[in-house]
Amino acid sequence: MENIIGEILDYSLPKLRAEYGGYTFPRSFVADMLERVLERYRTRLLKNGINPSLYGVPAPDVVKYICGYHYAHTVHMSAEERIALTNNAQYRETLVGSVTESIFILENVKISAVRIINEYNPIYCRFNILLDYMLNIGIKNHKRDKDHTVMAVMKLFESAFLKLKGIMMLIARGLEKEAVVVWRSLHELECVIAVLCKYDRSVVEEFETFDRFSEKRDDMDEKTQAEYDEKIKKFGINVKNNNEIDHFENYGWLGAVPGLEMTKWNLNFRFLEDLAGLSEKYKEYQVACDASHMNAKILKWNKQRVLDFVVKRCFNSNLFIISNYTKFLEQNGVSPDHGIVSKMIGDLKYIIDVFLPAMG
Repeated sequence: MENIIGEILDYSLPKLRAEYGGYTFPRSFVADMLERVLERYRTRLLKNGINPSLYGVPAPDVVKYICGYHYAHTVHMSAEERIALTNNAQYRETLVGSVTESIFILENVKISAVRIINEYNPIYCRFNILLDYMLNIGIKNHKRDKDHTVMAVMKLFESAFLKLKGIMMLIARGLEKEAVVVWRSLHELECVIAVLCKYDRSVVEEFETFDRFSEKRDDMDEKTQAEYDEKIKKFGINVKNNNEIDHFENYGWLGAVPGLEMTKWNLNFRFLEDLAGLSEKYKEYQVACDASHMNAKILKWNKQRVLDFVVKRCFNSNLFIISNYTKFLEQNGVSPDHGIVSKMIGDLKYIIDVFLPAMG
């Protein structure tokens, strides 16, 4: 038993330490908790007439529960306080009880949505392989000496790829309608990225300026307040109209785009979408807007059709974002391997074309 637990911890703890930002989970403490939770869980199953061999939980997952609970209880403590707590018999007993109860309920009583795609489906896997590759390029090229406008755009690309990963996670949980809502946000972001990549750094700087305007006016410093008021006046915004203020704060940065005659009447998403060259997606965007508002119509949506819609929209958005991303990287001295990227895109498109029609 000791050797088996050692192998489980060799596999689990390094990953968990990395996931929790280097947080140290004492090996001997986790080993003791694992033995006790496994025994307590087995007893609980038998007591409820459940066959442990049919409803067991993988030991690495049990380690994740233990470390998750321990982290929540101790993250605010000093190193000395953590050590003292792990040596406290009452804390150990409480932790064993809490983890065992959670595993029993979450693993045996849980109710989840019906899934068409799960995390082992090649659509999910191929999407994430491609997204992780793109994110890894960005991580490798994070440098403190890079221009702040370059880093601002880089963060937006990373946010877009992470949104796509989030959408895939929702799909794998059977939450296709919720995934459509996130795609709506992704489409807004791809429009922002397209415009920022289309024009010079002055537009990016204005975009960053409007990030400072996201705070309540009274919370801004005096200089920012003055700048905010000046721009409000320039656009003719009615400060008593919350809708106009909201549109100004979201789209006022477009005033820096050269050659445009901007007024408060074109501070809206439709104008941004046109400027990005993505107006052909507006009808799809409207469908996604329906998903974000609870009404009788979306309750009738066919699950398979929603999956088809969101996967294909994500694929198209991903292509557009990657195209802009690779150009942006090359402009800043980074040369992605186009052969690898093309292969990953081809593999993803192939499995989408094979799987989705088969499920229709």
